[in-house]
Amino acid sequence: MRFNLLSLLALSSISFLPACGDDGGDSGDNANSDSDGSGNGDGCDGPITDCPLAELSEEQQATYCDTLLAAIDDEPGTQYTCDADGTYLLVNTAEECRANKVSADCPITVGELIDCYKAAKTDACGAFAEDGACGPVFSQGASCV
Repeated sequence: MRFNLLSLLALSSISFLPACGDDGGDSGDNANSDSDGSGNGDGCDGPITDCPLAELSEEQQATYCDTLLAAIDDEPGTQYTCDADGTYLLVNTAEECRANKVSADCPITVGELIDCYKAAKTDACGAFAEDGACGPVFSQGASCV
């Protein structure tokens, strides 16, 4: 299974790709929604790490993408893989990060995504566990696509 955090902000909208042979059960209603709630408003007040992805302005999204890439300090295309089950997180380019959008009700914060990527870089299996740094991101991901 692949967790591709191509979010609006940073290497990642949260996309869950099903395992081989699994259709994932996508109903299609939310898969191509244009209501992203981001990039068109005034943005989020306060520290960017406390901001939900859905509340970021275009400028804040660009800052988030740049901040995430600097925090993880790995080349786009890098995968953080848990060899035990093959699950991985992919590092995208800043441009891909800026181009992606999340739904208006996405509760994941910039800080949660940065923490997830940093933890996955160190120990992907630990980060991807339900109680790991990526656990809250993955559990809330369905509301972001």
